[in-house]
Amino acid sequence: MTRTKQNTPRSELVRQRRTQQTQQRLTQTRKTVYRPEMVYLPVPPRPVKQTRTPQGKATRPAAKKSRRQRYDIAFSMGRTDVRTPGIAIPQFGPRWLSGLLCAALIFVLYSLWTSATFMVSGAEISGNQRLGETEINAALRVIGQPIFMAVPAQLAANLLADYPDLSSVEVHATFPNRIIVNVVERTPLIAWYQNGTMAWLDAQGVAFPPRGQPGNLISVVANGDPPPVQVDPAQSTSQKPPFLDPGMVQVITVLHPHIPSGASLLYDTQYGLGWQDMHGWQVYFGQNSNDIPMKLKVYQAIVDRLTNQGIRPALISVEYLETPFYK
Repeated sequence: MTRTKQNTPRSELVRQRRTQQTQQRLTQTRKTVYRPEMVYLPVPPRPVKQTRTPQGKATRPAAKKSRRQRYDIAFSMGRTDVRTPGIAIPQFGPRWLSGLLCAALIFVLYSLWTSATFMVSGAEISGNQRLGETEINAALRVIGQPIFMAVPAQLAANLLADYPDLSSVEVHATFPNRIIVNVVERTPLIAWYQNGTMAWLDAQGVAFPPRGQPGNLISVVANGDPPPVQVDPAQSTSQKPPFLDPGMVQVITVLHPHIPSGASLLYDTQYGLGWQDMHGWQVYFGQNSNDIPMKLKVYQAIVDRLTNQGIRPALISVEYLETPFYK
């Protein structure tokens, strides 16, 4: 073997070595170009025909003459894997269910809160005589609001606080948007004049502003405030406290039939209730209703005696039967 290699010309060895390298390259090219399991093409690849020269070299085929030139390019992707992107499918668990329920609840609450079906447009009012429906609706403070904001107890308290001429209020709220109000107005009995203003008083001594036509009232002209009334702590705070003691209201109603025609009852912070007599003096009976018939008899006896004596007093007081006096 050694002798054969030595007798072979050197140029022949070089040519054989080049031929082997060319064949190895062609073999590697065929393996890397056409690998359909690694590269996905829309059509199967077209094999490229190659020719060999007499020396063993591979040459590219001659392109056919045509109007369009076509180029076949072989490329290698190596061992790169082409993969499609993964799509994660969510799993619906208890958290998803609770989230959907919360979202549905929020939507329902928002719809109920803003729906015109549940908006209060006006109250159905009964029992009012002097107080108008517009004034009552303004005091309710719920017009234009959803029915869910209507608290009957609070609405009744608002009405009693704004309008003391109401003795009682009942409020009922029903779906979808009804507010039913039943009121009872106070009956004015006394027209109390003090410091240039007038207020009406009912039988319980509660004062309230004049409203409407009350009819014939007992007029009382006062030169000061009456004694404060002791309020029961158990009484509802929504009710306005009385301005005049109910006992003094009873005295006014008892004295009123005995006053002279055209005269008005007087209230003095010192002597109590009385009137201006047509003879020019003032008579007072105190601030309680005890023994009013007897006081009237004593007063008439004093007037007869003073008239017989020709005395014209300025003031007569029979507040205390034991010690009546005149000035």
